Amino acid sequence: MMLPINTILRYVRNTASFWPLLLIMAVFGIGQFVRLESETVYNEGQAADFGFGGPVGDSSEQDAGFFLGSASIGTTNEQEGESYFVFDGALILGNSHPLSNLIPIRDGLQKYRVQEGDSLSEIAARFGISTQTLKWANPDLGFVINPGDEITILPVTGVLYPTKEGDTLESIAGRYQIDPETIKDYNLGFQKILDTPGEILVLPYAKPIGSNVLSVSSNLPNLISYFVLPASGWNWGILHESNAVDIADQCGKPIYASADGLVIEESDEGYWNQGYGNYVILEHPNGTRTRYSHTSENLVGVGDYVSQGDHIALIGNTGNTHGPTGCHLHFEVHGARNPFAVR
Repeated sequence: MMLPINTILRYVRNTASFWPLLLIMAVFGIGQFVRLESETVYNEGQAADFGFGGPVGDSSEQDAGFFLGSASIGTTNEQEGESYFVFDGALILGNSHPLSNLIPIRDGLQKYRVQEGDSLSEIAARFGISTQTLKWANPDLGFVINPGDEITILPVTGVLYPTKEGDTLESIAGRYQIDPETIKDYNLGFQKILDTPGEILVLPYAKPIGSNVLSVSSNLPNLISYFVLPASGWNWGILHESNAVDIADQCGKPIYASADGLVIEESDEGYWNQGYGNYVILEHPNGTRTRYSHTSENLVGVGDYVSQGDHIALIGNTGNTHGPTGCHLHFEVHGARNPFAVR
C-alpha cells in the first residue's frame, strides 16, 4: 500500500481505530523507539528492518519491542512535492487489526477486507454505522461473508447515490429528506461530483427510496383492517425502508398501539439505536410486529400486553430526525403491508 502521509492521517481519523493508532504514534515519538538497523543510508525504495520499543539487528526478538516488520523508504510520489513511505500494515498492526485491511477511497469512504471471524454486525459496530448501511452500500452481500471479501464502508449511517445529469444538492436532499448541509459535510468535493454523472455521493442519514422498497412491500399480505393509525398527526404516507411511514405531529403528542399485542422490545434511554432513537416494538397475535420510533417517552415496558388504541408512548425527535423540530413517529409494519402507505 502506498499513500501520502497526510492522506493516511486524514482518512484514519474517520475510522474507529483512530485512538489505538494515536497511541502507537505516541509510543513512536517518545525517545528513540524506532531504530533502523545500523546507520546504513537507505536509497529510495530500499527495505529497512525496524522494531517498535527496542533495537533491531543483532538483538533477539525479545529485545526488539512489541512489533517487528520492514518498510520501504521513498522520497517522491505521483503527487508532486509529497513524500511517502510504504509499509506492511499487517506486520505493523497485526493481521487481526482493522486498519491492516482498510483501503481509503475519499472523504472517509473506505474498502474493508473481511477477516476471519468477521460478521456484518461486528463490522458495522466497529465503524459506527448500521448493518443496514452495509447492506445498502453492498447490494451483492449475502447472509454469509468470507475472508477476503471487500466491503464498502461509509463514514456515517446512510446510502450511496450515483449522480445523474441535472442533479443539484437541493434536489437530492429534497428527494431523500435530508439537510443539504450534511451532504456537504461528508462530500468535500461535492460540486465536482455533481458535475460528473455516475460519481458517488455519500448521503448521510438517508434511506433508500424507490421501486425496491415498493416491490418488497407488495409481496406481503394486505391486512388493512387489522391496524389503526397510531397517531393523529399528518401522515406523509410515503413508504420507505423497513416498510415504514412517517407521521408528523408535535413532540409530546400521544402514540397508540396499532393493534393488540405484547411489548417485546423497547428503548427509552435516548440512545441512537441505529437512528431509531427511543422506540417500542409490539408483537401481535397474528405474528406481525409494529415498531414505533423516535419517541420522547415510552409508557410501556417489555412484557406488557396492550390493546388496540392504548396510549403506549409520546411523539419525539430522538435518533435520526430532521426538519425544524424533527418531531414525528416512524411507524414500521413487519410481516404485512403497511396500510398507511398511501402514495
